[in-house]
Amino acid sequence: MQFDESYTLTPTARAAGCLILDGQRRILLVQQAKDPFKGLWHLPMGTIEVGEPPEVAAVREALEEAGVQVRLTSFLNTYLGRYSDGGLVQRFVWLAEILPGEVIPDAPNDEILARRFFSPAEFLELYRAGQVRMHHTLLAHQEALGRF
Repeated sequence: MQFDESYTLTPTARAAGCLILDGQRRILLVQQAKDPFKGLWHLPMGTIEVGEPPEVAAVREALEEAGVQVRLTSFLNTYLGRYSDGGLVQRFVWLAEILPGEVIPDAPNDEILARRFFSPAEFLELYRAGQVRMHHTLLAHQEALGRF
């Protein structure tokens, strides 16, 4: 039997981002500044531009949202999600490390209110309180911790 196009899911959006753990296994999250997700925390991640390779988008988004240059260390996973309107989003996530000399900025910008590292226990508390924007963040975090 051939699996034709009826078996294919086509995402309406593609995103890429980084999961950054420090030496204490704390995860770096950014806090959304714009509605409707204002105040929620998530990985540094965003839309892949037309023609842009996902890994380039992940590095760009780390700079735009976390304010730091990173090096991708390994591919973590691809997650398929659904928007509230039913559209599908494909999210590519890499493990990354902050380049030497880079400092996470304190000042907010138009997109990000804050940037902060959370211990595994703090992250779970944040997630259970409904303060993490996407369930994929929890899945990626669990997978990353399993590799260390």
